[in-house]
Amino acid sequence: MHQAFRQLVSYALLGCVCSAVDMLVFLALTSLGSLEPLAANAASVTAGLTLSFFLNRKYTFHVTDSPVRRYVVFFCVGLCGMFVQELVIAALTMQAAQPVSTPFVAKLVALVTAGLLQFVLNRSVTFRQR
Repeated sequence: MHQAFRQLVSYALLGCVCSAVDMLVFLALTSLGSLEPLAANAASVTAGLTLSFFLNRKYTFHVTDSPVRRYVVFFCVGLCGMFVQELVIAALTMQAAQPVSTPFVAKLVALVTAGLLQFVLNRSVTFRQR
């Protein structure tokens, strides 16, 4: 139980760093690049996922074997998380004439929701010790 908690804390802290990168890319693409929120989310999630894989592989799960296979699995888990994010962002920003929230707030809600799902999947599948 202690190891799972330590991993959750490490995953969350590194997740904050990677989410900040994700959010900065997202904001740059939507604000400066005038990209639609869903397209910007796809690009920003890819940047955040790649950074997250390398950081969590080394500092959270301490797993060094099969890096290519693990990255593919990690990326697939990340795509599941991105799909969840896309649903949350769409639900919160594309409501008739009055969106429920701004793209920024929608993205924050989406990050937390997907992050919890991804931790469970990455711990039990991607970085599982054999």
